[in-house]
Amino acid sequence: MNNALITTLAISAFSFPVAVQASLNGCSNAITGDKQTNVYFANGINTTLNEAQEVTALLLKVYQSPLEQAEENSTYHFKTAYNYSQGFVTDVVQVFQQKLSEDPDGSIAYMVYDLLRSGLSNDEIRATVTVALTRGNLVAALLTDELLQELGDSLAEVAADAMADGDLVNTNHSRLYSDALINGRRVLVVAHSQGNLFTNTAIAATLNKHPQYADSINYYGVASPAATTVNGADYVTADDDRVINLLRLTETVMAANIDNDPGLLNDTRELLNHSFLSSYFDGRLPSRARINAAITALSEQLTYPEVIAGEGAIRATLSWGDQPDVDLHVFEPGGSHVYYRNKTGEDGTLDVDDTTAVGPENYFVACDRVNEGSYAIGVNYFRGYQPEKALVTLYLGNGATFGPRSVTLNTARGSAGNDSPVSVYNIVVHQDDNGNALYTVQ
Repeated sequence: MNNALITTLAISAFSFPVAVQASLNGCSNAITGDKQTNVYFANGINTTLNEAQEVTALLLKVYQSPLEQAEENSTYHFKTAYNYSQGFVTDVVQVFQQKLSEDPDGSIAYMVYDLLRSGLSNDEIRATVTVALTRGNLVAALLTDELLQELGDSLAEVAADAMADGDLVNTNHSRLYSDALINGRRVLVVAHSQGNLFTNTAIAATLNKHPQYADSINYYGVASPAATTVNGADYVTADDDRVINLLRLTETVMAANIDNDPGLLNDTRELLNHSFLSSYFDGRLPSRARINAAITALSEQLTYPEVIAGEGAIRATLSWGDQPDVDLHVFEPGGSHVYYRNKTGEDGTLDVDDTTAVGPENYFVACDRVNEGSYAIGVNYFRGYQPEKALVTLYLGNGATFGPRSVTLNTARGSAGNDSPVSVYNIVVHQDDNGNALYTVQ
């Protein structure tokens, strides 16, 4: 058996030989309201996590109170669906890759990327672009020696990093949305710039696995570089957004649909007329009214999904890739082993079990069922044909979220791996002087 899990089980068996119904309050940050909605901000390129979280905090400040007042017994949670930035050049190459995925025959910028990989000289690249494109002379003029040198010097590494990062973000965002939906929460995404490309992919993947949620998840796009939207989503892109107009020279991009120019004397937008805060969300701009109306409309239109995954003091949710079956395992303080063959333990329940790839699987302990001791959470690669990556996210009753933690699983082990799952989290629960549960996560 996995050493960490053996130690955890030994400690649990010695210290807590008998599990009784808990008197602990496991949810010091209790959820209020029966109607729950998660609002996510999906950021664009070259954005730090702090910058994305600042926008999320502003969205909460502007919208939480009026949205909750408009619908009785509703609660809105504002979160960041972060698009990791690896620097401007890597992020731009990643956009090219995403545009290629949208339309393999229509990504002209990716043609430049391929020409760089081919080893042609800068002049040969510019000459090829000039001949190949209708407005190739304009594009070629943008391809300065400095830009081509910067791209060419680190192209192979950048491309690999961009592809890996893009796959990770897509997986994480789809997991976020799926976790919320199975928990009965509506999903409303505000996407900016490249965040629209990630949002398109993540929502499409979520609905491919869970088509029943089509009326419970949607988004509004701001400054979108995408060629289309998914699930009937709307968007706003200014006709003088210089970033999108530059991309439009080489790529298929949805049409601009708003004159966002407030006039020369009142124009406080940044130079590119593209940033979320100063160029679209400023209250003096026409785009702000459009964003306000869209968020209000989505809050009224989205339906609340059926709750199939519980939450409480402890909630662990597993997702993975396209291999058939990865299983979630939990060893509870009293010794119960909760998994697909024993879905109800002394404390918690495996209430969602998936055997058809992707997941999710879900384990939860109700607020009044948590016990002192250790909860060991692991995964077993039950069935599949190539290495797989499992992602486990932990939600606690004090409002803390951990993960997703990623575990690479090389070989399927079948039922032989049930007693020795790969350790992902160990949660130690103590009681404070007021009877509240205190959590330590390892």
